[in-house]
Amino acid sequence: MEKTIVKTPTPQDFLALVPQLVGFLPAQSVVLVAFRGNRTCGALRFNLADPDAGPQELRRIAGALLGTLCKIPGVDALVPVAYTDESIGDDPAADIADLPHGAFLRAILTRADQSGFLVRDALCVAADGWVSYLAAPPATGRPRSARLKHPLSEIAESTVNEGIPRDARRELGRLHTGAELPRVDLGTRERFARRLARYQRLGPDMGPIPELIEMVGDMLDPVGTAETALGVNPAELSIDEAAALLFLMQGPATRDQMMLQFAFGEAEGHRSLALNRHYAQRQRETGLSMDEVVEADMAAGRALQETSPTTGDLMLGMSLDRPDPERIERGIRLLKLLVAMAPRTARPAPLCMLAWLSWALGQGSVAGIYLDTAVDIDAGYPMALLLLQMIGSGHLPEWAFAVPDDATIVP
Repeated sequence: MEKTIVKTPTPQDFLALVPQLVGFLPAQSVVLVAFRGNRTCGALRFNLADPDAGPQELRRIAGALLGTLCKIPGVDALVPVAYTDESIGDDPAADIADLPHGAFLRAILTRADQSGFLVRDALCVAADGWVSYLAAPPATGRPRSARLKHPLSEIAESTVNEGIPRDARRELGRLHTGAELPRVDLGTRERFARRLARYQRLGPDMGPIPELIEMVGDMLDPVGTAETALGVNPAELSIDEAAALLFLMQGPATRDQMMLQFAFGEAEGHRSLALNRHYAQRQRETGLSMDEVVEADMAAGRALQETSPTTGDLMLGMSLDRPDPERIERGIRLLKLLVAMAPRTARPAPLCMLAWLSWALGQGSVAGIYLDTAVDIDAGYPMALLLLQMIGSGHLPEWAFAVPDDATIVP
């Protein structure tokens, strides 16, 4: 892909481009824009620290943020940008601590200096304007403590986004915009529920058992079903196709297979399906649980051999192999429609798939919205609890740090 270089000669131009880097309009966030030399190589969004957090807690959070930044290959500089609905005020002699979230930014700047990063600037976009946390340089002729508040219109009126090719420019919304579901009329939802119930009636009232999922999977081919659904416009799926897809997703093994297939391709779907069938057969032979079978097979040296990275590595993001963003986007559109059509009790599985796929794209905050919805429906849903623990800890997939060079910003 041809590299696009966008120059940002002023701070307001830089601020106009930050949303393009993160893919949405940040709010109540701090974005760490990473640089490799004079060019950006990534942007990480985090929630702002609690305003009541003490110095020790702020240092801990700043250390965790900078530790994550260190994982980006070659990063040597940064610009932290705070987005807040607080006001800056009009005191040009205000200390950094008097500015919105100033104590938090001071902790970030201190930790950045200790870590050897060059801080090119530190900016705040607030309700009443934008400002630099850093003191004005002596060359301006103003006192070093002077900070000028600038109108937000300077950011809005910047023409710097015109330097991004139209086909690479993102349509931006707020963070929650990415998690919104399509509208589905009541009649369609009722027909979908009846068709789904026909599959569910094959098993016990509490939902499909693994053997039933496997039986239906043999007839429907979960890999082919997922690949076919991914290749068409979700709106063109028939009620029967959509119901079969959602039914298969209710089985944890098939759910995970489809999820990884959406991200990494059909070959990964076949590999995951083979692994699922191996362990299902071992469960039938031994009467053990899945965890017990895996442990026993590993101890006996019988575990199914997987090429590197393993399926588990991919699930945990412990691989530099990057998923296919275009496939993930198609999978997200498909899953959003299924969630919008599905009865409430059938939603946790596709919601967790949406959460993992969003996380795989680096959209951990969007993932959290889906997980909160899943837990509201089923507080004990295992995958939701696992993903909440993993994503809530700030863990990011390793491929997020294999930064491509196809688009950069030069300050």
